[in-house]
Amino acid sequence: MRRPLPPDLLRQIDNDPLFQVMTGDQQWIDPYSGQAVPATQGRAEAARAHLSESGSWRDREPMPRQQLEIVRWRIDLMRLLPVEPRLRIFGKDGRWLNPFNGELVADIVREEGKITSHTITAMARVLCGCPEALSGRLLDSQTLSTKIQALGIGRGDTAQQATNVLSSDMAKARNVQQNMLSDLPTVEGYEFAVHFKPHSGVSGDFYEVITMKSGRILIVIGDVSGHGMQAALVVATALKTLRFLARNTSNCANLLVQFNDEIRPDLLPGQFITLFSAEIDPVSGSVSCIRAGHHAAILVSADGDTIMRKVGKTGMAIGLAAGPIFAGSIHADMIHLQPGDMLVQYTDGLTEAMDSESLEYGELRFYASLLNHLDKGAQGTVDAIAEDVIAHVKGQLDDDLTIFAISMLPKAEDMGGSGEWEQMDPKA
Repeated sequence: MRRPLPPDLLRQIDNDPLFQVMTGDQQWIDPYSGQAVPATQGRAEAARAHLSESGSWRDREPMPRQQLEIVRWRIDLMRLLPVEPRLRIFGKDGRWLNPFNGELVADIVREEGKITSHTITAMARVLCGCPEALSGRLLDSQTLSTKIQALGIGRGDTAQQATNVLSSDMAKARNVQQNMLSDLPTVEGYEFAVHFKPHSGVSGDFYEVITMKSGRILIVIGDVSGHGMQAALVVATALKTLRFLARNTSNCANLLVQFNDEIRPDLLPGQFITLFSAEIDPVSGSVSCIRAGHHAAILVSADGDTIMRKVGKTGMAIGLAAGPIFAGSIHADMIHLQPGDMLVQYTDGLTEAMDSESLEYGELRFYASLLNHLDKGAQGTVDAIAEDVIAHVKGQLDDDLTIFAISMLPKAEDMGGSGEWEQMDPKA
């Protein structure tokens, strides 16, 4: 039974930092009891409902902020430890490698070699005082492997063993994620292509290809803010949610609104997903494009009056607002593919790829690379663009990289007698 809350307590819920501690999976921490409360309808609403029903505020004082942060980290660690190998690196001398800053920490006790409740509490104490952990972003696996070797964790072959375990676990996670991604369809008259390169084994980028009830083909390219395993967990949820919603939804805009409301509770505070969707009618060649916080796609029409143009109207990213506000922000942009046209979309790991002198690859290099490789077909084009990006950074990408292309193949009468593209003379 809900009871009215005092005005002073209502003001604390809205303004006091003690009442604003949230776990990574959107649970609010009751500062009186330390209980985690699901906050799918928002933190303030969850706090008001819980405190009204539980009355936990009546006979006790709120916990200190540090204690609340320890509770929050304990909950997040219990959720992430089974799936995040970077949190489980220890040396034989008992020191734990903090994966947020790469520093060794003493006095993290494992009991008989196992991570127990006491171990998790000790980790939580360390992380609540670690500035680098505030972002929620762990160091990538390559950096941690280098740290392991440089610090000489353990004795003998322990450092190499730790590196091997980390690499093995990340490889398993990478294989799981790769198997979740859709196979590209084979559609007469079209070529679909993707180049997908995770930064740290697993990726915050994703793509999905779904044949909808209407017979249209839905292409989705998304980018979860953040990196590593936390972003990859959101990717897994996003893919499952999209596939489930697509079973009963024939309109792309409605699907994205439903997707936004379903995925919001699974995002960290401040986390979001930029997304681009393209709904294709393979018979007519019409494509309805929607941008949700993502940058525009590029349509290349080598035989048209406008060789290259941006596609998609600005819209709000996934996870930033509830249904009605989000729905009002997105608008479809309709295009019609012609034989020889190619629609290309990508994640910002392409244009924001930076070399050792902090020079970004940028849009102009991307446009030049796209035009330069256009005669290689969709798959050849996206692979060649990726090679140009990697060359720019000398192999050191610092973000996930995904490039997706849809090409309408030329008609038979527009092709050479051999049925293949005629090669253009660059001097002509």
